[in-house]
Amino acid sequence: MNFTANQHDDAHSASGSSPRPCAFPPAPTCPLERCPEFPNSVARFEAWWQGELIDRPPVTLTVLPGRPYRGPTSKHATARDRWLDVEYQVEHAIAELARYDFVGDRFPIYVPDVGPELAGTLLGCELEFGEHTSWSLPIIENAEQWSDLLDRQPDFTGPSWQAIEAMTDLALERSQGRFLVGVTDLHGAFDTMAALRDPQWLCLDLVDAPERLGQVSRHLAGVFREAFDRLWSKIRAAGMGCTTWTPLYHGGPAYLPSCDFWCMLSTAMAREVILPSILEEMTILHRTLFHLDGPQALRHLNLLLALPQLDAIQWVYGDGHGQASDWLDIYRQIITAGKSVQVIASSPDDALVILRALGPHRLWLTISEPFSSIEQASAFLREIEQSTRTASAIHSGPAGFRCARRKRAPRGEME
Repeated sequence: MNFTANQHDDAHSASGSSPRPCAFPPAPTCPLERCPEFPNSVARFEAWWQGELIDRPPVTLTVLPGRPYRGPTSKHATARDRWLDVEYQVEHAIAELARYDFVGDRFPIYVPDVGPELAGTLLGCELEFGEHTSWSLPIIENAEQWSDLLDRQPDFTGPSWQAIEAMTDLALERSQGRFLVGVTDLHGAFDTMAALRDPQWLCLDLVDAPERLGQVSRHLAGVFREAFDRLWSKIRAAGMGCTTWTPLYHGGPAYLPSCDFWCMLSTAMAREVILPSILEEMTILHRTLFHLDGPQALRHLNLLLALPQLDAIQWVYGDGHGQASDWLDIYRQIITAGKSVQVIASSPDDALVILRALGPHRLWLTISEPFSSIEQASAFLREIEQSTRTASAIHSGPAGFRCARRKRAPRGEME
C-alpha cells in the first residue's frame, strides 16, 4: 500500500538491441520492514520493464488493514493548513502505513502530495484545497498571455512546492528502512496548461495559435524535467530507487508521462502539437510508463506504440467501462507492439483471465479489490504462480518468445 500525504481515510523497439545498463546504484538488497519480498519484487519489476519474466509477473495488491491507526489527529483550522502541515502529513502517512501488511509486490510507499495540479503553482497558479483534493485557479485569461510564459522560469519558493520538498526531506529522514519515498504527482506540459487556462478555452487557443502553444508546451516540458529532478535527486541521494503514485519501481529515474487533456483532441493535433512536449519530458527518464486514461484516449494509442523511448502503458479504462478482461484486445495490441503493460484488474478473477489469455510476459497485474487477509492474498499468489507456469507453456511458441525478448534501443545515461 502506498499513501500520499492526504489519504486520510482511505523503446523498447523490436530492433533486438541489447538493454543498456542502469547507471544508478542498485536497489536496496535488504528487505524493507514487514516486506521481506522486496528484493524479489525489485527483480520482477526490472524484468517487467525489459519484457522478461523471472518467476511470475509483478502483482500489486492490498490486504485490508489489520491494526488500528495510532497517528496524529488533525486539529487544523482549514483544509489548507492540514495539507501544508509537513510534520502532520508525514507522521499521518507513517501511521497509516503501519496498519498494513505487504504481500506480493506491493511495498510501503509514502508519496508527498498537495493535489494533482502542483506543477501549475510553479508558473503562478494558486491552489484551492478541499477535504480530499485540491484544484488550481487559472491565470491565463486570453490567448495572447501564453507568450508571457516563454520567459517565465519556475518558481520553487511557493508554499505548495516548498511543502512538497519539506515532506520529501522529512520522510527520507524518518523512513529508516520502513518505507520508500516516491516522487510527487507532477503533470506534464499540456495538463499543466489546462490548469493555467480553462480546458475549453485551451482547445480554442490550440485552433487559433497552435505554434505558439507548441512553444509554450516545450518550455513547460523543461519545467517538468527540472521539478522531477529536484525531487528525484533527493531520493537518489538517500539510496532509494524511483517510485511514485502508482507503485512502479526502478533503480534510476522512472515516471508516468501523461496527457489527460488530449482526450479532447484529434490524432493529428496530438501528433503535431502534444507529442513533442511528451517526448521532451521523457528525456530525463530511464523508464517510462504512459498513463493512458479513458476510452477517448485510445485514439492516440498507436502514437504511443510507435515510440521507441516508451517502455510500458498503464491503460485506465475507468468506471462504467467494464473490467480489465473486457479490454483484452487493447492489452494484446500493446504487448504485440513490444511494450509492457500495467493491468488494473477489478478482482482476482479478472486478473487471472488476463494472465491466462495473454501469458505472463510484459504483464504487471494490479488488483483493485482488497483481500481480507494475508492468507487469502497468499493463496491468490500461488494461483498466479501456477497459472504463470501453465500460460508460459501455452504462450511459448516462436512468436510469443520473440515478443517477450524485445529490448529497448540504448538511451543516454543521466550522470
